[in-house]
Amino acid sequence: MHEKSMISTGTTIGDRLSVLSARGPGFDQIRLVAALTVVGHHAWWGVNDILYRFSGGFIQLGLFAVIIFFCVSGFLLAPGLARSGDLVRFGVNRALRILPALFVVVIASMFVLGPALTTYSLADYFGSAELYLYLKNAVTLMSHYLPGVVRHGYEVQVNGPLWTLNIEVWAYAVLAVMSVAGFLRRRVLTIISFALVYLVYVGLALSPSLHAACPQRLLDFIGLFVYFIAGTSLYLYRESIPFSGIGAGVAVGVALIGLAGGIGAVALPLCIPYVVVYLGLSEAASRVPLKHDLSYGVYLIHSPVILAFLTLFDLTTGWPLALLAGSVTLVLAYASWRYVEAPALKQKAWVSRWVSSHFARLGSRGGVESQAVARCDESSNNLTGTIEAGAAE
Repeated sequence: MHEKSMISTGTTIGDRLSVLSARGPGFDQIRLVAALTVVGHHAWWGVNDILYRFSGGFIQLGLFAVIIFFCVSGFLLAPGLARSGDLVRFGVNRALRILPALFVVVIASMFVLGPALTTYSLADYFGSAELYLYLKNAVTLMSHYLPGVVRHGYEVQVNGPLWTLNIEVWAYAVLAVMSVAGFLRRRVLTIISFALVYLVYVGLALSPSLHAACPQRLLDFIGLFVYFIAGTSLYLYRESIPFSGIGAGVAVGVALIGLAGGIGAVALPLCIPYVVVYLGLSEAASRVPLKHDLSYGVYLIHSPVILAFLTLFDLTTGWPLALLAGSVTLVLAYASWRYVEAPALKQKAWVSRWVSSHFARLGSRGGVESQAVARCDESSNNLTGTIEAGAAE
C-alpha cells in the first residue's frame, strides 16, 4: 500500500529510490536485454536492422544497446562518488568488474579460438608478433586481429565490440575527475557539463564538415559519453525529476519522432536516459528476477562465438545463427559469472583496503575511515553495492 502511494502523481526518481531502498530492480534485466540485442545485431540484423532503416542510417540496434549500457552506468555509478568521493574504492570496484572476465576472454581467444581457426601452422601462429599484440585488449586497448584468422580470404575482427570498453574506462576517468573537482557536490556544474557535451554531440551529428574534421576516437567518446553524463545528471537531480510512466511514454514518442525526422541526435540524449532509468526503477522490468548478472559476459563472449560458428561451420548470418550463438553465449556467460566475475567481486573489500593502505596519499580516504568504507562495500543492500557488483559495460 505504501509503495503504491509513493508511485502516485508527484513521485520523483528520488522518492522511487527511497521506496526501493536505493535498489533498482530492473537494471540487470535491461542490461541483459541490451546485451542480447547486440548478439542479435551481430548475428542477424547487421546494418539492415529495423532501427537503422527507421532512423535513416543514424543508428542501429547494436549501438542503441550500447547507449543503454552507458545510460545505466552514468546513473548507477554516480552515487558512490557523490557520497564519499573515494577514488580508491571506485577504481578498485571498476577494475574488478571489468578486467578479470576480459582477461579470461582475451586469453581464451588467443590460445583456444585462434589456434582452432587459424590458417597458419601452429608454429607460425604462436611465433607471430600479432598474436601477442592481441593482449592489448586485456587492458581495453584495441587489437582486432589474430594471425591467420580469416574468412573468405580476409582478416576478420575477433571481438570488435570490445571497442566500447576503452570508452567506458575513459568515462569512469572523467567521472572521477568531476568528483575531485567538486562537480558531483555542486550538481549545477554537472548539468552544465552535460549541456556542453550535448551541444557538441548535436553539432557533430548535424554538421558533416565538423564530423569529418573530428578524430574518430573523439567522435566515439562524445557519442557515448553524452548518455553517460545524462544518466549521472538524472541521479544528481533525482529529487526534482518526476518518476512518471506518462513522462517515459512521452520521451519514447519524442525519440521516435526525432529519429523519423532526421534529428535523432537532438532527441535521443534527452529522452533515452530517462526511459532507461524509469524502466530500471519500475516493477515492470523486474518481474522475471535474475539471480546472476550475465550481461557483461554475454557482451564479451558473443562475438568470438559467432566467429567460430561462421568459420568452422560456414554458417551465414540470420536468425538460426542468432539463436545458436545466443544460447552458447548464455551458457558461457553463466560460467564467466560463476567462476570469474562473482569471485572477483567478492574481493572488493580487501583489495580496497590493501590499495588504501599502500597508496593512502592517492586515495580520498585513509586509515580507519577507509576500513569503514570497505566494510560498507561488503553490503549489497545499498545503491553503491548494487551498482558496483552488477554494472556490466
